[in-house]
Amino acid sequence: MWNATITRPKELAEALARYAREALRRLEHQPAMSLASLRKALSEVLGLHFTDEQGEHFFRSSLVQTLFYGLFSAWVVWNRKSPTNDQFRWREAGDYLSLPVMRELFERIAIPSQLEMLDIRKPLEWAEATLRRTTYEMFAASFSGDAINYFYEPFLEAYDPNLREQLGVWYTPREIIRYQVARVDQLLREELNIPDGLADERVIVLDPATGTGGYLLEVLRVINTTLLKNGMGAMRSIELRNAAIRRVFGFEILPAPFVVAHMQMATLLADQDAPLDPQQRVGIYLTNSLTGWKLEEIKQLVLPEFPALKNEAEAARRCTQLSTVLVRELRSPANLS
Repeated sequence: MWNATITRPKELAEALARYAREALRRLEHQPAMSLASLRKALSEVLGLHFTDEQGEHFFRSSLVQTLFYGLFSAWVVWNRKSPTNDQFRWREAGDYLSLPVMRELFERIAIPSQLEMLDIRKPLEWAEATLRRTTYEMFAASFSGDAINYFYEPFLEAYDPNLREQLGVWYTPREIIRYQVARVDQLLREELNIPDGLADERVIVLDPATGTGGYLLEVLRVINTTLLKNGMGAMRSIELRNAAIRRVFGFEILPAPFVVAHMQMATLLADQDAPLDPQQRVGIYLTNSLTGWKLEEIKQLVLPEFPALKNEAEAARRCTQLSTVLVRELRSPANLS
């Protein structure tokens, strides 16, 4: 029912996907010159050419993902701040987006007059109303662990199943992830003579198609376990947070899983008494793993309207310049476009 209270992550994901799909349908009827400056910026930073039908669909689908997952992420932060006698508003969502690149992209899209012109303001307002009738306390109680992944998968399946198939977006069971990360940790210890494995500060980890961050989360869990065994005491939380910021990296090209990965990592750190400071972020970047690996090429880009987007690209490329031990979780190239 339209006014029924929502408490389950999957239910909310399906509702948001329904409105996002309607927004995408409306956006695809707009002329190609719509949002020309944003198209140009994303094309240069991601190394993609939105010229054919498939490329244009990817561009518009990414914009809608940014809009709706930016809205969802802001709603989560808004609720954590425990507002009283107030209601969540999409117009103020940008104030609650801590990731500069998401705030920049969201605010460039969610201009009221522009939303009217693109005919996507109504679906965004429907999403706002849905978030308002979601009981956050009950939602948050089950929005952890695998539930976060199950939130994103139903969204993408209902929102854009063709894009999911094209990019190979499939949930990897935690049991498989746990085994693979444990094997890497073991190989580092036994084959490379690194006694602390993934917990060694010399080890750099990069997941070039991180999705919702499942592999990086398990890497942090393994690091945390080793730090506990080593009796790090009060230093454990500092070392764990430093690992998440400085040497455990992920690249993701889709805005929605990028947001979810950040949420998962921040939640794990908070649960382990290693919360991020307001100005800190984990090392997951919105970028294309298959292009633009030369830092100098990124620095030469002229994007005066999108400084955060350029900074995101530069930060991602700096990760590739690190020369110490590098663990790469490689997947099928179909995961990136």
